[in-house]
Amino acid sequence: KRSPFASIVLIQKKGSNMKIDLPTISLKQPIEEIASLISEKAPAEGALWVEDLPLVPFGELGDILAQLSGSNELGDRLNQAYTKNLVYKDAYAQGKGGPTVDRKRVLDLSPERLAAIAQADPQVLELAKKTTSLTQVLHFWKETENSTNKILKALASAIGSNDILDDVAFNYRMVDYYSHNDPKEAPRCGEHRDFGSFTLVHTTEPGLELFSNGQWCQVEPKRGAALMLFGWCTQIRSNGRIPATLHRVVDDRETDANGVVPRRLSAILFCAPKQPETVLEPVVRAGDVRQYIGGIRVGQLRGKMARKWRYREGTEDKMDRIYEEEEIRVTNMKTQDDVVQTFVAV
Repeated sequence: KRSPFASIVLIQKKGSNMKIDLPTISLKQPIEEIASLISEKAPAEGALWVEDLPLVPFGELGDILAQLSGSNELGDRLNQAYTKNLVYKDAYAQGKGGPTVDRKRVLDLSPERLAAIAQADPQVLELAKKTTSLTQVLHFWKETENSTNKILKALASAIGSNDILDDVAFNYRMVDYYSHNDPKEAPRCGEHRDFGSFTLVHTTEPGLELFSNGQWCQVEPKRGAALMLFGWCTQIRSNGRIPATLHRVVDDRETDANGVVPRRLSAILFCAPKQPETVLEPVVRAGDVRQYIGGIRVGQLRGKMARKWRYREGTEDKMDRIYEEEEIRVTNMKTQDDVVQTFVAV
């Protein structure tokens, strides 16, 4: 019997013709109203539009990513200053990880990363601020982070527990799905469900797709709004009532006269618990069947998941790759979803 958590593997160079309509919430609405909409609407697709967020400075964001791709020094120094994970990633262009690695460039920042970089190499942040629009972009991220307080409280109400409010961390991801006319097939962002509580996705062009009712469906960009996707932490805490969303990014079906796929930019805010000992306790309502075991800790879930998403992005180190390939060989545990399946209640 196929697990409901297993990843659906469909290889397509171009995207789906199907489109999907999703409900909308506004940050101008009261918390109770947002919570009610999440409870009522999120179970269908695991995704909602969020309006009245700060506007993304896509021009400045695109300039930063272009400068990073044209200068090895800046990206290298950022990665050297923060050694827990890569800050700047360009694995596909650098030939790392093989043909299944995502074709994209990524800049990952967060309050923790910025503090660590400032301590390890303060000059590199000053260099970035002088030569790029980093200051304006960081201002946008801070405004966006501050605006999520209402979302967090509404989500806690929809789940039925305030645990989500006790451990909150943010990651700022900027993605350049750069233009190309390469005939080789490669994922732009391979299908997956996110780890955390929720993700806010702003984007400039089509390409994002959700898996709904057995098929991939296009999500057309909506100016001034972000798509909110729920992650595994919320699915577990809600006992499956609020599902984590299977999604991917594919090349736009439209190309120019020379067959060039247009550039696509994304600004993505990840919200997730950070502390390894934080417990993801399912809220099982009266009459519901328990879907997940109790006492799951963030560290248990994130550790194995992190290795799998680094493997997909081509950013794992040598030992990670050895462990991952051995785990796949022995357990056939290939995806982040397969990790979650080990915590399903019997």
